[in-house]
Amino acid sequence: MAKRKGKEGAVVLEPGSDPQILYKNYVKECSTVGIEPFGQLKNALLNEENPNRGKQIILSQSPTVGGPTLGPDGCRALINAMIGRVPFTAVQDIRICSKIEDGGAAAIGTLLSATAKKNLVNPNDASTVPPEWKLDYIELINNDIGSVGALALGRSLCVGMNRTLATLVLDFNKTLGSDGVEALCKGLKTNSTLKKLSLRYCGMDKRSGKPIADVLRFKRTALIFLELSNNQLGGLGLFDLCDGLGENTSLKTLRLAENSIGQTDDDAKALGKFAGVLVRHMSIIAVDLLYNHIGTHGGTLLLPAVTDNTRIIEFKVDPRMDNALFQSLFRVSMSSKKKAVGKKV
Repeated sequence: MAKRKGKEGAVVLEPGSDPQILYKNYVKECSTVGIEPFGQLKNALLNEENPNRGKQIILSQSPTVGGPTLGPDGCRALINAMIGRVPFTAVQDIRICSKIEDGGAAAIGTLLSATAKKNLVNPNDASTVPPEWKLDYIELINNDIGSVGALALGRSLCVGMNRTLATLVLDFNKTLGSDGVEALCKGLKTNSTLKKLSLRYCGMDKRSGKPIADVLRFKRTALIFLELSNNQLGGLGLFDLCDGLGENTSLKTLRLAENSIGQTDDDAKALGKFAGVLVRHMSIIAVDLLYNHIGTHGGTLLLPAVTDNTRIIEFKVDPRMDNALFQSLFRVSMSSKKKAVGKKV
């Protein structure tokens, strides 16, 4: 955070990085719309023992059923306080699991859009130079976000907009669905700075394959990690996704665990196509297909992916297939093994 020396050598934070000023402005915004300030936010911003105070904002849902949440109105109040007359630019990491819904997601989109404002009036006038934002990580887990909120987030991340965000996590927003994913991808398909995208348990079906393919095929995409596990893409969704993956040169990790990819003819066609893409892919090193019952035939179709592409160091498949084939396919990177060992008590 930006600091300066005050009287008698006391450290004084600049307005754009002082959590106390942000909280004061947030309380004013709450009063304007007639809602009570969210208690967790006060602790997150004013607890001086928190080493990440101001840089990281973490808000969760009350463990008590029917307990207080930030909600869409509270999220809007927070964002309005952050992008007000004195923008709070110190924040790098926002993690919210507190039922902010579409309204809250749209407010987050407004924040992301605010980071893109350029000084078009007089670039040489230091007094009008736009603030330097540092927002790098956003996690909005289990917030009941749908297609409206997803569209707002996507628009704020399209070409010419936010250029600071590297990670976006939208896990457990089951209301997102394929319509929401398509809305999100309308913006993401021209994004050149996002590196990690996670959409676990988002209610996707086979229709999500095409919009995700559009994101992957963008020539300037920076995406290196894509988490799509625990959805319902199936063979048809995977087949369409391969069209974009085949044109991609950035992705390193692709997680497709538990996606209803099985042993139908459509699944077999998709697995064959997927293997062909992986053989040629120049950057991918890790693939997760666990909990997809592809069987021995599906495993045989995938075998060229690991035999012909020596760059792949992690390849996870369901063990319900011929054991010798499974042993030939399954591999875990050394880093994953070390993490597993480290978790043992």
